[in-house]
Amino acid sequence: MKKELIALCAIAGVAWGCGTGQTGDGYRRDTGMVFGTTYNIIYRCAVDLNDSIREALRGYDGEVSTYNRESVISRINRGETVLMSPHLRCVMEMADRFNKESGGVFDVTVSPLVKLWRFNTAQRDTLTVAEYDSLCEVADSIRAFVGMDKIRISGDTLIRLDERVQIDPCAIAEGYGIDLAAEVLKRNGVEDYMVEIGGELNLRGKNPQGGRWRIGIDKPRTEIDGQREMAKIIEATDCGISTSGSYRQYRVIEDGRRIQHTIDPRTGRPVSHGLQSITLRGPRTAVTDAACTVYMVLGAEEAQKQIAEQDSLSIELIVNIEDKE
Repeated sequence: MKKELIALCAIAGVAWGCGTGQTGDGYRRDTGMVFGTTYNIIYRCAVDLNDSIREALRGYDGEVSTYNRESVISRINRGETVLMSPHLRCVMEMADRFNKESGGVFDVTVSPLVKLWRFNTAQRDTLTVAEYDSLCEVADSIRAFVGMDKIRISGDTLIRLDERVQIDPCAIAEGYGIDLAAEVLKRNGVEDYMVEIGGELNLRGKNPQGGRWRIGIDKPRTEIDGQREMAKIIEATDCGISTSGSYRQYRVIEDGRRIQHTIDPRTGRPVSHGLQSITLRGPRTAVTDAACTVYMVLGAEEAQKQIAEQDSLSIELIVNIEDKE
């Protein structure tokens, strides 16, 4: 899912470059690539923990990343028998719980449907009605091997009950990886940090200016011109934050309907409601990451209703809701 949340590192008053860095105020920075995206970590510590952070992220990438062809999950998808690590098992158990609690909306086997619909921000071709109907028919066939009832956890083994099943836990694994990096910092006594991977965040303590971390959230824009405009700046700490948006990846049908890149695994079809962006704040980034996926499928009304009934999550921002149903 496209993440549209920007960590505003510039508010620290530091002109950061790439790689690593340190300032006179005791804050350090580590940046790099993991899970097929960028990461950016700022923390206050007398000791350089960058090697420990990178080791944890590299190890985790080798377990859950579908961008890594030699990862455990990639090998399982190729039919190899590979034992899960404790982290991968935890991710899959959390995914199973979210699947059950959401009535099948959260599903880590949905990737064949995502590939079928081929959403691409660089090229938004118009579908004919016949092409759309044909894709729906193919989606109905693919649904035969999509569903978390087609995988099983047995001890440390993840079993696919159908060899066509493809598992991609990115909708929760990225958030879990952020929490993992945050745990490395906490174990080493760090009380002030910002961990950001691909737009997901885990925040604790104070920023370099002594206040809460300030986070910018993109304003939904459908133009592909590289320009970004902020809808809002929020202040937060001691929480996980995730934002998901659907406004840059969509396809248009010749009759005027616009379908979003978010796929409902229950139907095999893209959602067509008008929710364009949602930001959630909660106790763990793995939770907010997965919840954003669920609510982008369900839409604004159901998201607001469900979140109002619980204390662990709060909607920080829902923008540009234009009901097109």
